[in-house]
Amino acid sequence: MKIAFVIPWYGKGIPGGAESECRKTALHLKGRFDVEVLTTCVRDFQSDWNVDFHKEGVEVAEGIRVRRFPVRKRDTHSFDAVNKRLMHTDMGRLKAMRSARPGFSPVSPNEEETYIRESVNSPALYDYIVRSYGEYDLFIFIPYMFGTTYFGSMAARDKAALIPCLHDESYAYLSIYNAMFRNARRVIFNSSSEERLARRLFGALDGGVLLGTGVDTEFTSEPERFRNKYSMQGPFVLYAGRKDAGKNTPLLVDFFRRFKADNPANPMKLVLIGPGDVLIPGRYKKEIIDLGFIEAQDKFDAYGAALCLCQPSVNESFSIVLMEAWACSTPALVHAGCEVTREFCVESGGGLYFSNYPEFAEGLLFMCENDGVRKGLGQKGSSFVRRNFAWDVVTERLSSFIRGGNGEG
Repeated sequence: MKIAFVIPWYGKGIPGGAESECRKTALHLKGRFDVEVLTTCVRDFQSDWNVDFHKEGVEVAEGIRVRRFPVRKRDTHSFDAVNKRLMHTDMGRLKAMRSARPGFSPVSPNEEETYIRESVNSPALYDYIVRSYGEYDLFIFIPYMFGTTYFGSMAARDKAALIPCLHDESYAYLSIYNAMFRNARRVIFNSSSEERLARRLFGALDGGVLLGTGVDTEFTSEPERFRNKYSMQGPFVLYAGRKDAGKNTPLLVDFFRRFKADNPANPMKLVLIGPGDVLIPGRYKKEIIDLGFIEAQDKFDAYGAALCLCQPSVNESFSIVLMEAWACSTPALVHAGCEVTREFCVESGGGLYFSNYPEFAEGLLFMCENDGVRKGLGQKGSSFVRRNFAWDVVTERLSSFIRGGNGEG
């Protein structure tokens, strides 16, 4: 069987949970199927979507054929105007309006059309899907919100499957996505919370299937190596991932600043790893340390060295970093506003959750003062990941799904 993953940008080392999921899933399936990746020439999410960074054409990367297509030049100003409105949507009001008026959208139909038209798009990619439709058994589009998925899934018709990586965010409430989800042959969900969200937004989805995604578990984690390399002595809470408002990183920095102000004798530090920038108050630069983007092995060592991982994001469909930390037997402290990560903590017994600053501070102090319990949480998280999301487990589910089974189990 021949399958193609379709994603806006692709490559080893580019940031993003969906990007990592796509690449690693393709790599694990390439020994079982004829796997290709169809993508644009854009470098990554954070780059200029009007620039074809990569050369157009076919290359082989890590044993996988990657077909790159040029992007259509977009009206960035028009897109940004709509995107700004969506980014600043009052989610409480939006949900109330949606409850009172089913199908309510946070922006007008014209603005929705502008948003998806001026997203990252490649007519050459869509033309290729139409022309080569008969050569492929399945086109898998990831994630849901970009033009490549919206228009590409239309071109793929009844061979389109989605891995939406759906979050409870304003974009998910756009009316344009209703038909996309309902017309897809299959929709692959990473968590039961994500599946419930999709059903709330789009109704019953006959093609919906809960498969999850794989997590690397075959790696070493040496805490002392991280401590020595980065001169990191004493306890610290770790944040791993992109640093921006969408991931709630500013909230984490603010909560930790307040924690240090309330507990000046506590030696705890906050260590941030990953791309992006966040404002750190000058007074707290010795307690809040931004290491930026670090090598993968350093990240695994950091998980093992941390007292706990904090995942403050409320917009997650899975959270790879949460699972990786658990694989290192490191417990988690997550935001209660994210149904996905909160449920994972409850189901696994691998962490605590907070909904405000007092609960955040209480969670940190609990981790500091109850080391035996803390280690027990981490061990439960590790067992949960290896039982449900190790790559050999997930690859079997995905293979069954692609061959025509439901993949669940």
